[in-house]
Amino acid sequence: MMSSEKYLTELSGYLNPLSKEEKKNAMEYYREYVADLEANGENIEEKLGSPRDLANSILSDAALKSINDPDAKVHKKMHGCLIAILVVLALPIGVPLAIAALAVVFSIFIAALAIVFAFVVCALAFVGVGVVTIITGIGFLFSVPMTGITLIGISFGMVGLSILTILIVIKLCQFTFWLIGKIFNSTIGKNKNKEVQ
Repeated sequence: MMSSEKYLTELSGYLNPLSKEEKKNAMEYYREYVADLEANGENIEEKLGSPRDLANSILSDAALKSINDPDAKVHKKMHGCLIAILVVLALPIGVPLAIAALAVVFSIFIAALAIVFAFVVCALAFVGVGVVTIITGIGFLFSVPMTGITLIGISFGMVGLSILTILIVIKLCQFTFWLIGKIFNSTIGKNKNKEVQ
């Protein structure tokens, strides 16, 4: 049968992972408990188990308490470690996804620029054809009046088409900037809502 002093000495050694205050509180409690058991003539090991078993139970309770306590240093360290582990594990997936998302955004931007450029080229082509047709129509106006009038009419149609194309380009640019602004604002708004919550 183990003496109470030896039991408590072994228990104290096994409780070293605890903070000083937790260890002190646990040892004070079990000193009194062991003294009561001795006074009643009861076997300490039969009642409490071996010093190692009791220490394991105390350490388990302390670990559970620190996990449930949001202010505990152990919990904060574990939380930081978990975040770091998740970041490291997410890198192989997150980096390619981020690159793919950037590539998609870049390709949409290039496609929008190409469409705007195509409309601008069309407008310039209509203006060029209109100018050439007006000059040709004026030339034919004196020799073949009906052909000259027809060509001048066609040239006005070309100028009208160029003006229409320019208006479409302006509206397309306005819509594109509005859409980009809306997407940007909704993304920022969601992030702000998350921060507020």
